[in-house]
Amino acid sequence: MPRPATAADLPRLADVLADAFHDYPWTNWTVPARDRHQRIRTLQLLYLRHAGLPHGMVWTVPDRTAVAAFLPALLPPLPPAVLEQVTDAHGDRLEALMEAEELLAAHRPAHDWVLATAGVAPTAQGHGLGKAVVNSGLEVIDGQGGTCLLETSDPRNLPFYQGLGFSVAAVVSTPGPRVWILTRAS
Repeated sequence: MPRPATAADLPRLADVLADAFHDYPWTNWTVPARDRHQRIRTLQLLYLRHAGLPHGMVWTVPDRTAVAAFLPALLPPLPPAVLEQVTDAHGDRLEALMEAEELLAAHRPAHDWVLATAGVAPTAQGHGLGKAVVNSGLEVIDGQGGTCLLETSDPRNLPFYQGLGFSVAAVVSTPGPRVWILTRAS
C-alpha cells in the first residue's frame, strides 16, 4: 500500500531513481557521463528534498522500492545554494538542458500538476508498484479536479502511462532525444 514519503525515506528513494534513470535517454543527454549515476542520485535527492516534499507529493511503498513525485505546475524557485548544486550536477550539459527546456515549454499545455519522476528498483519491477505509487498521486489530483502533465524520452513508457489515462499532447524533437508530452485530466 503506497504512503506519503518522509524526509527519512529520501536517500533510499534517490538511490531507486538513480538506478531507474541510469540508462534513460534524457539523463544520458543532460547529465555528463563521468560519475553519471552519482550525479543523477544527487539531482533526484535535491528535487525530492527541496521541491517534492515541501511543495508537492512524493509517494512510496513500505520497503521504499518505488517512488513517484508530483509537483505543482507553479513551483517556487529553488534556493540559490540548491541551484548551484543542480548546476554542478549537470556540468557541461546545463546549457543543452536549458535550451531543450525552453523548446519544451512552448509545447506544454496548461496543467495543474507534473508527474516529475517515477521509478521502481530493478529487483521490484513487474509487481505493479510503479502503477500503485503513480495512482496514489493521481487520485489526489483527481479529487481536486486537476490536470497532470508528464514528459518521457523513452517510447517504451508510453503504454504504461496511456494505461493510466494519459494521452500524448505533443512530440518534440529536441537537440537531444525526442520527448513525448502527455496529459491527463480528472
